[in-house]
Amino acid sequence: MQKRIKRYFAPASVLIGLLLVAAFVGGLLGRLWAQRGTTLAESLQIFSRVVGIIMNTYVEPVNSDKLIQEGVKGMLQALDPYSEFLDESDFKELRIRTEAQFGGIGIHIGMVEDQLTVIAPIEGTPAARAGIRAGDRVVEIEDKSTQGFTTEDAVKLLRGEPGTKVRIKVARPGVEDIIPFELTRAIINIKSIPYSGIIGRDIGYIRLADMSRVASKELKRALDSLFDLGARKLILDLRYNGGGLLQEGKEVADLFLSRGRLIVRTKGRIPETQQDFVAESENKYGDYPMVVLVNRGSASAAEIVAGALQDWERAVVVGETTFGKGSVQTIHQLSPETGMKLTTAYWYTPSGRCINKLGKKSTVVIQDTHNFTGKNYRTLGTLRRPLYGGGGIAPDIYLPAEKITGLAARIPGFAFFDFTTEYVNAHSGLTMDFRANDKILEEFKNFLRQRKKLEFTDAEFDAIREIIAEMIEIEIGGKIDGLHGEYQMRLRRDTYVKKSIELLESASSTKAILNRIK
Repeated sequence: MQKRIKRYFAPASVLIGLLLVAAFVGGLLGRLWAQRGTTLAESLQIFSRVVGIIMNTYVEPVNSDKLIQEGVKGMLQALDPYSEFLDESDFKELRIRTEAQFGGIGIHIGMVEDQLTVIAPIEGTPAARAGIRAGDRVVEIEDKSTQGFTTEDAVKLLRGEPGTKVRIKVARPGVEDIIPFELTRAIINIKSIPYSGIIGRDIGYIRLADMSRVASKELKRALDSLFDLGARKLILDLRYNGGGLLQEGKEVADLFLSRGRLIVRTKGRIPETQQDFVAESENKYGDYPMVVLVNRGSASAAEIVAGALQDWERAVVVGETTFGKGSVQTIHQLSPETGMKLTTAYWYTPSGRCINKLGKKSTVVIQDTHNFTGKNYRTLGTLRRPLYGGGGIAPDIYLPAEKITGLAARIPGFAFFDFTTEYVNAHSGLTMDFRANDKILEEFKNFLRQRKKLEFTDAEFDAIREIIAEMIEIEIGGKIDGLHGEYQMRLRRDTYVKKSIELLESASSTKAILNRIK
C-alpha cells in the first residue's frame, strides 16, 4: 500500500456536497473527463438530480452529509473489493495499523460470556505495571457500567492522548471485592513481530504478524539476535499476515535477497504507478536454508515477500495457497478525519506473476493445492522450477489447515480461558514446562460438563485429547508469560513448524531442500 495525500474536503450542505462529489469524481477519473466529458457531465447531472429529489420529497428528513457519504461508498464499492471510503473511525484505525502505535493503557480485550474481559495485558504498558491480569472482567470505565458494551465501545473510552488518565474497575475471579485502577495512558507500540526464538539446535523462528511501518526494522533486529544466539537456518512465519505497506513488504524481502534483484513490479494506468522495487542491500548472513510458512490468511505485502523469495529460490514456501490480493491501494485524505483507499495498480512477482484473485468477495474460491492449470511460470534461479499464477502464491509443499470438527468445534473458546484462569489462580509457581496431563484433562472434562453444561460422551472427548491438551497449554503459557509464553506453547505442537524443522534439520541450503521436493 502506498500513501499519498491528495486533497481535503468536508461536505456541509447539499450544494457543497454535490460540488465535492463532482470534484471527487473528477479527481478519480482525471483524463477520462477530457475524453468523455459529455457522458460524465450527464451522469453527474443525473446524480445531482437524484440527490435533489431525495432531499426534497423523501418521506422523512435526510441527513445530506450521510447521503453523500453513502453515495461515495457505493461508487467505490462498485470498483473492486479493496477500494473503500474511510469514515472517521475507519481512517483512525488505518492510521493506527500502519503507524503501529496509539495512546492507551495496553490490554488486549474481548468478550467472554458477554462480559468485557482482559485477554492479556501487554508487557511494559501501564496496565501490566499496575497489575491488571488476564481474566479480569472490566465492569466499569470512567464510572460507566460496561454491561451491554462491545469491545469497540470499550476501546473508544480506553484509548486517548498519552499522559491523560482513565479510571477502570475490574472483577477478578477468586477475589470478592471489585478492584479499582487509575491508569495514565501512554504510547502503546504494536509489534509486528510478537515472537522470535531458537527452535531446536540451530533453527531460528520469526513470527511476522503484519507489514506496518516497523516490520522491517523489527525483523532486522530479530535476525541479528537469532544469529547471535547460534541460528544458522530460519523459519519465517507469515500465516495470517494480512499485509500492510507495500514499501515494508519490499524492505522485508530485501533482508533476504542479493542487491539488484527485483522484488516486486507495480503497473497501473498512470506513470507514477509503474515502478520496479529491487533489493538494495546485501544479505547479511548469506544464503542460509529458509522456509516461509503461509496460509489462506497470508495476503498483500506478505504475498509480495513469499512470491519474491519463491521466485528467486531463496526459500521453500510451505502451507496453503495464499489469499490472492495482488493490487495496490493508494490512500487519499479527503478531510482531516476521512479518507479513501483506491486501487491504483496491480503488482507482479519477479517472474511476472500477477496473483490477484478474480471475482467479487462473495464469489472467490481459494485453491487448496498448487495444481493450477493456467499460464505457467518458472523460478529465476538455477533450478527453473515451475510456478503457478493466479489466485495467490501456491506453496512448494502443501499442508492442509487442521479442521476443527465434532466436539472440538462445540467447545467455546472461553471455556479454555476460564478453566486456565482458575487453574493458574489455584496453582502458583507454574513454569513453561507445564504439560496438560491426564489428571488436568479429567479436570477439564468435568469443568465442561458441570460448569459449562456441555453434553458429550467420553469417546468424543478422548478423540480430541491432543487438541484439548494443546489449547490448555497455550492458554496456560499466555498466563505465565504473556504472548511470548503463548507462542512457546503453541509451537511445540504446530504441524507446520514440525514439517519445517524436518526440512531444515539436515539441509545445507534452500536449493538442497528444493532439489528433494522436485
